[in-house]
Amino acid sequence: MKWIAIQLFSLVFLLLPSLPVVAELPPETRWADPSSVRLDVDFPGNGYHASWVMFRCQCGDMLIRWELNVPGETEKGETLLVNGRVVLSRGFGEHQQELGSSLDAPALMMQTVLLLLDRSVPEGPTAISGDTEVAIEDKINPIHVDSGTAAGSYVAPWLMKGTIHPASETRRKFDLDFTFSTGNPGEELAGNMRLSGLAEYADGEFPQPPSTQLKGWQLFWINDADPAAEGATELTTLAELRAWISEN
Repeated sequence: MKWIAIQLFSLVFLLLPSLPVVAELPPETRWADPSSVRLDVDFPGNGYHASWVMFRCQCGDMLIRWELNVPGETEKGETLLVNGRVVLSRGFGEHQQELGSSLDAPALMMQTVLLLLDRSVPEGPTAISGDTEVAIEDKINPIHVDSGTAAGSYVAPWLMKGTIHPASETRRKFDLDFTFSTGNPGEELAGNMRLSGLAEYADGEFPQPPSTQLKGWQLFWINDADPAAEGATELTTLAELRAWISEN
């Protein structure tokens, strides 16, 4: 399988649980601070579709559930970033090493949509009280994204239009059409993607509890020389792994 779209991310460079509404969002809530996000990405015309669901743990960990579709093929998997130092991965079939060892693709795309939402409504998600049409065209300023281990830019000119509306007191649904420059002469607005999904801003339960068994997950250390890597193979639960990393 040739994951052309994953390579595209590096050049131009998720389904939410039913969470109770606990309170209205505080006015200082920012687009960049969701507890979970479902993001669907489509590249019109090439049959590629990606769906990611991201969950943030109050402990700092991040879980992403993947589904990638190209014509005739589908891959599913999960990646879990622990203490910012190791990625746990399962699923992805024969593409485990290629897709499961990094969170760069979904992290860059999550940043993309959250930055576009922030540019559209800088007051934050609390400013969305009903169906809201948004449109921005920027002929000068690029959009920069950085996952910590990969970075890229959408160069100007770029154009975004779409809709945002509340799905509940703490959820905002979005559907954005994003057209951007490839940087090639004569192809100023040659790139296009549709970004749609749902962002949840209330705290929710993290899907992977501390008792999660490590059996069945593959570990990819962000730094090959990480001192915690040695001896980690003897650990059995997520709680043990977090403690081990903190101690080493």
